[in-house]
Amino acid sequence: MDGYCTGQAPDEENRRMAAVRSNRVKSELIGRAGVTEACFVTANHAVEYAEGVRNVVTVTLCIPADINETKEDLPDAADTDLKIVQQEQKAVQQEQKAVQQGQKVVQQEQRIVQQEQKAIQQAQKPARQAKNEAATPEQPTPTRRKEQSLSLRTNLLYDAFLLPTLGVEWRISHSIGLKLDGSFSWWGGNHGKVQKVWLVNPEVRWYLLRDRRFYVGVSGSYGEYNIYKYLPGKLLKGDTGYQGKLWNAGVTLGYQLSLSRSFSLDFNLGLGYTRSAYDSFGMTDGVRIHKQQDGTKNFWGPTQAGISLVWTIGNNK
Repeated sequence: MDGYCTGQAPDEENRRMAAVRSNRVKSELIGRAGVTEACFVTANHAVEYAEGVRNVVTVTLCIPADINETKEDLPDAADTDLKIVQQEQKAVQQEQKAVQQGQKVVQQEQRIVQQEQKAIQQAQKPARQAKNEAATPEQPTPTRRKEQSLSLRTNLLYDAFLLPTLGVEWRISHSIGLKLDGSFSWWGGNHGKVQKVWLVNPEVRWYLLRDRRFYVGVSGSYGEYNIYKYLPGKLLKGDTGYQGKLWNAGVTLGYQLSLSRSFSLDFNLGLGYTRSAYDSFGMTDGVRIHKQQDGTKNFWGPTQAGISLVWTIGNNK
């Protein structure tokens, strides 16, 4: 009888499994065919029986000439061999049970270790939270401008030139604002110093950078003027007056400096193209003397300048 097994590792385990199978076949032959242990020559191998045939038991029978001579000792030998096979099977089962019990013990120990680790982590959480709170100072909540806001403004620079200016700006979003300024003065009469001016100045602004305080814009102006001897007229020619119309268009650059939650200063400068149509005149004994009629002036340069006080309604900053 030859047992073959290659399904286990190492080779000793293959031979042991081949022996168990050989003994099983042997016990069947002893119990059913009435042969004895003395009739068997058993060998176990940790190799394949043939290509692709690995786990088999082969039995080669040698029949004696007189079979009756071998029957006298059959009962005692068969019982002995069967008991040996049963004992070996019980030993294998016991070993398997011992291995399973050992695995259960290891699993229980791993569970205990995991529970202890969880308990340690839970105990350390309050201390870690306290350390983090102590190490991280409270950050002030940044104030943000609402999506839309409305502000009133006056240009202090124009006011200083006796050209009162009042404006309004509507911030339709964080980044875009629509502004409209109006200037008006009505000083003097027709026979001496005079400054009669009205001017409107619309503008679209794009606020940039993180704080949305620096901005660029597109603006234009239109108005009429009649100036003689007042400060703006003195800047041109002290003894000459001007009466006419003007318009301009260009780009603006500016920055808003925050003074409080509601007030800020707006610094801006505009550059672009200006066209003016005018009549110039002088004054003799309170009578206007025309110097030039239908004059025009076109130039590229400053179109506006301002230092404006801004009040944002409703503390929307």
